[in-house]
Amino acid sequence: MFQSRVEATNGIGVVALPLAALLAFFALLAAFTAPGMLPRFYLLHEDVFVLGGLVALLLLFSMTGGAAFQLPRAGAALTMRKVLIGAAAGAVLLWAGTYLVFGNYPLSRDEQMVIFDMQVFRHWELAAPLAPGWRHYVQVAPEFLLPLPGNAAWVSFYMPVNAMLRTLFGAVFDPAALNPVLAAAGAIATFDCARRLFPDSRSTQAVAVLIYATSAQMLVTAMTPYAMTAHLAFNMIWLSFYLRNSRASHAAAVAVGFLAIGIHQIIFHPLFALPFIDQLRRRGQWRTAVAYLACYALFGLFWISYPHLVAMSAGLKSQAGPAAGTGGFIVGRIMPLLLHRQPMTIPLMEANLLRYVAWQNLALVPLMILGWKAVRRDDGVARPLVAGLVLTVLAIALLAPYQAIGWGYRYVHGLIGSCALLAAYGWRDVPDRAQLRAFVGAATLITVVGSIPFLTWQAAEFAAPYARVNRMIDGIDADMVVIDSEGPVFRIDEVRNRPDLSNRPIRLASHMLSHADVRALCNRGTVAFVDAGRMQALGLGFGNVPDPAAFNALRAAAPDRCRR
Repeated sequence: MFQSRVEATNGIGVVALPLAALLAFFALLAAFTAPGMLPRFYLLHEDVFVLGGLVALLLLFSMTGGAAFQLPRAGAALTMRKVLIGAAAGAVLLWAGTYLVFGNYPLSRDEQMVIFDMQVFRHWELAAPLAPGWRHYVQVAPEFLLPLPGNAAWVSFYMPVNAMLRTLFGAVFDPAALNPVLAAAGAIATFDCARRLFPDSRSTQAVAVLIYATSAQMLVTAMTPYAMTAHLAFNMIWLSFYLRNSRASHAAAVAVGFLAIGIHQIIFHPLFALPFIDQLRRRGQWRTAVAYLACYALFGLFWISYPHLVAMSAGLKSQAGPAAGTGGFIVGRIMPLLLHRQPMTIPLMEANLLRYVAWQNLALVPLMILGWKAVRRDDGVARPLVAGLVLTVLAIALLAPYQAIGWGYRYVHGLIGSCALLAAYGWRDVPDRAQLRAFVGAATLITVVGSIPFLTWQAAEFAAPYARVNRMIDGIDADMVVIDSEGPVFRIDEVRNRPDLSNRPIRLASHMLSHADVRALCNRGTVAFVDAGRMQALGLGFGNVPDPAAFNALRAAAPDRCRR
C-alpha cells in the first residue's frame, strides 16, 4: 500500500513522515543498545546530531509541503568537461585535507599497514626479511601480519593492490594524493554511468554526481590511506565498462575486476559484481556471464593463494594457516569469523547503518526509497545495485559486524556510487519534481554547510590525540619503548614500526611482553615506558585508565641500567 501511494503522488511528501519516524526510532534504540565504547561514542558524539537534523528536515517538510524550501532551478546542464574540472579541483582540495585535517597521519591499523606494505614494496619485495634477533617480537610490532614460517619475514595479511598502487603513485608524486585522485576518478565514472543509464535526463545525471560528491564519508575517507576509496573508484570504473556492453568493454571490466579483488579484502568487489553478472544471465548473455564467472573464479584462486606466493618470494615454505593457499585461507581467515560469532551483531549493524546514513547527503535515503519502483520493475541496473548492497550488508553482518575506527560505515564504502545511482533512479521516477527539487536542495545545503564541516571536524578531533601521542613517542630518547596497550581505546595502534626496524625508538606492546622479554630487551639497548596516564594527558582515551599494576610490574622488571 505504501509503495502504491508513493508511486501515485510526487513521492517525497509520502516518504518524509514515515522515514522521520523510523530514523528517530532506530536512533533512539541504538542510543540504548549500541555495544562497545567506540560505536556508542560515534553515535552520541557525531551521528545523532546529523540524524536529528535529517529527522527535523523531514518533519518540517511534511508539515509545510516544501513551501519554505523553494529554491531556484539549476542553471546550465552538467557535462563531462565540467565534471572533469570539478573532479580535478576536488582532488586538490582533498589532497590538502590529508594534511590540514589529519596531518597525513595514518590513524588506524588498516591505514598503518598500507604505509608498512609500501615500505616493503619499495624494495621490490613481497615481504621484508626480519633479523633473527627480532623474530620473537614480530607479533607485537605491528599486528595484522601475515604468518610466515619462523617469522623470517613480514608483511600485512591484506591483499596488496592498494599498497602497490600507492607505491607506484608515490614514485612520481606525493602518495598522499592517491586517494584524492581515486575519489575524483570515482566521481567521473559515476557521471559516465549516469549518462549511460539516463541519457535523456540531465537533471538525473546531475543528482547522481551530487549525491556522490556531497558524501562526507567519501570526502573524509579520501583524506586517509584507507583502501576503501580504491574499492569505490574501481567499482564505478568497472560498472562504467560493464554498461558499454561490448566485447572490449567487458574485457576491460574483467581486468579491473582482477585488481579490485586484490585491493584489500577479497570479498568486497565480487559481492558488488555478481548481481550484474547474474543480470547478463537473465538477459540471455550466457557466454559473457560464463566468461565473467570463469575469470572471477581464477582471480579468486589467485588472490587466495597470494600469501603462498609471498612465502615463496621470501624463500620460505608455505605453512598451515593463512599462508597455505585456498585451504589455509578458509581455515585461517573465514572459519574463525563464522565460529566466533559477535553476540551483538544486530545492535552493531543498526549503529553501522545509521552511521552510514549520517555521513551521506541527507537526501540520499529518501531518494533511494523513491527509487524502489525502478527496482521492482527491474529497470536498467537498479536491481543489481540493490542486490550488491544487500549482499554486502548481510555478508559483513555475518563475518565482521564491528568496524572499529571508520568515517561513516567503511565496509559499504565501495557502494557509495551504487547508492548515488539508486538515488538518481528515485529522482527520475518522480513526475512532478517541484517539491522534490526543494527537498534535495535544502538537504544538500544543510549537508554542505552543516554535516560535512561538522563531521570533518569531529574526525580531526578524534585523530588529533593519537597524532600527539605518536609525536611524543617519536621524541623519546631511547632505543625501544614499551607502550601500555591495555584498554579499549586503540592504544595498541601506537605500536607501529618500519619493516626494517630503522625507526627509533622501536615500539612494543606491553600486553604481549613478559618480564623475561623486558630483561632481554635491556641487553639490546635503552628501554622507555609510556603508560596510559601519559597518553591520557595528551587526550588519548575516553576517561578510562586501565589498572596500572601489570604495566608498572613490567616496568619494574627492567634493570635500572637500561630504563629511561
